[in-house]
Amino acid sequence: MHIAVLAKVVPDYEVPSMDFELSNNRAHERFSRMLGLYDENAIETGIQLKGKTSSSLTIISYGLESDIQFLRKGVAMGADKLVLVKGTSDDAGIIAQNLKQAIDNLEDVDLILAGQQSADMDRGVVPGILAQMLGTAFIPQVGYIDYKNGDWTVSQMTATGQRELEFQGPGVLSITSIPENVPRIPAVRAIFAAKKKPVIKLNGIEQGKMPLQEISVEIPKIESVCEFIDAQDPNEAVKSLLTRLSEERYI
Repeated sequence: MHIAVLAKVVPDYEVPSMDFELSNNRAHERFSRMLGLYDENAIETGIQLKGKTSSSLTIISYGLESDIQFLRKGVAMGADKLVLVKGTSDDAGIIAQNLKQAIDNLEDVDLILAGQQSADMDRGVVPGILAQMLGTAFIPQVGYIDYKNGDWTVSQMTATGQRELEFQGPGVLSITSIPENVPRIPAVRAIFAAKKKPVIKLNGIEQGKMPLQEISVEIPKIESVCEFIDAQDPNEAVKSLLTRLSEERYI
């Protein structure tokens, strides 16, 4: 069995909002880069499935060659191979087309996992587009996955609970964060071993562009107002606070 996990290297998502800065409508180049948070959840899920099903696990990414150093973390966590499709497009259709190219170049892939959304664009649409291109099932917001007698059983996490679904592979699943798929910390030995593993590099293609045009990208302005309540008596202070909250329609 062969499992593929889609991963993306993104700008540091822990940068405080007050320090965030744009350059050419994207996060400034000065920010450090790392694996996407939800992508690490997907990698962890894939590694756990690898152990249960005796599968091989391949990480696939679309991006820059400089991303390889960050993608190796997934290999250190337990993946067997790393495939990078070289490209710079932010278009979801082009990204999905390039990921499909990588999957087509691999041996039969039984299951494709992805984070529920990237930590930079926050769109969460690439896995669905990819599933349509591959002609396979797509299930978003997946938490738990089980495999038995050729059938995949998954739990889809919803706003009101969870839904049990079953399908026969292949399929594309976007993985959400649950306590059971918190990313493991690779051992030092595994980190050094990952650096020696070869990386399959493919040239990207400019096909599949979506019929959309980006108009602008802006950082929201965050304004804060501090107001002091002039009252010596605590009871009067509480009454004044409740009055102000009511006037501003917070309560």
